[in-house]
Amino acid sequence: MELIFFSMAGACILYFMLIAAYSGISTSYIGIWLCLAAVFILMGFFGRKRERKREGMPRMLPVFIYTTFFMSMFIFALTMYLVTADARRKPAERADYVVVIGERIFEDGISNSLRLRLDRAYEYYTQNPDTVFILSGGQKEGDPVPEALAMYNYLFLKGVPEKNMLMEMSSTNTRENIYFSHRVIERDLKRHGREWNEDISTAILTSDFNMYRSLRYAGRAGYIDPGGIGTRTDMVMFPHECVRESCAIVAGYLMGEL
Repeated sequence: MELIFFSMAGACILYFMLIAAYSGISTSYIGIWLCLAAVFILMGFFGRKRERKREGMPRMLPVFIYTTFFMSMFIFALTMYLVTADARRKPAERADYVVVIGERIFEDGISNSLRLRLDRAYEYYTQNPDTVFILSGGQKEGDPVPEALAMYNYLFLKGVPEKNMLMEMSSTNTRENIYFSHRVIERDLKRHGREWNEDISTAILTSDFNMYRSLRYAGRAGYIDPGGIGTRTDMVMFPHECVRESCAIVAGYLMGEL
């Protein structure tokens, strides 16, 4: 049994190295893979100790480790069910405003995850040329420029007119993306002498794994029946994004944000 746990620990370490090479060592939550590796090593160690019947190890310690691990797996499965349920929802059609959630950018360009979102935004624009896109994302540690500015440049070069894009450059996480973009929409409506009501349709455009949390934040922020426009996830980052999103959902409920 311990061989399985040690193999899983090795897989976590290798995946940590893959993420660091692919997306950068500053990728959020990247350290969780080293934590998981440590847990698997402990579980393998406890299994070996138990098989050899060595003394001196507190009996409750392996029980605590195993119980915590399997409870975490149950919570992970539950949150992934919630995520996949929202990811399958029908995309919003003909929205007045679409909030595009930002993602990582690099010195030599945008991340693959962000490119997938922006390509979907451009596709949506070609079908709905009157939609205004709120490009949301500030300048996080390691970003050469604010995410919103990189998003604006990408879409502008693809042919989206300036009048169809508004930038929100203060947010640093999904919750702020949603709340700060709400303010941008309110200001734009006031500029045109309008008020937010049921006739103003909105949608959130983000990766499918991020849709559940984004829509919950939108409901709390005051969006009226927001729709969702999901994009597929970068396959290299898929396991990491699932684990990261699970942790973020649990933390959101514990903090009363969802």
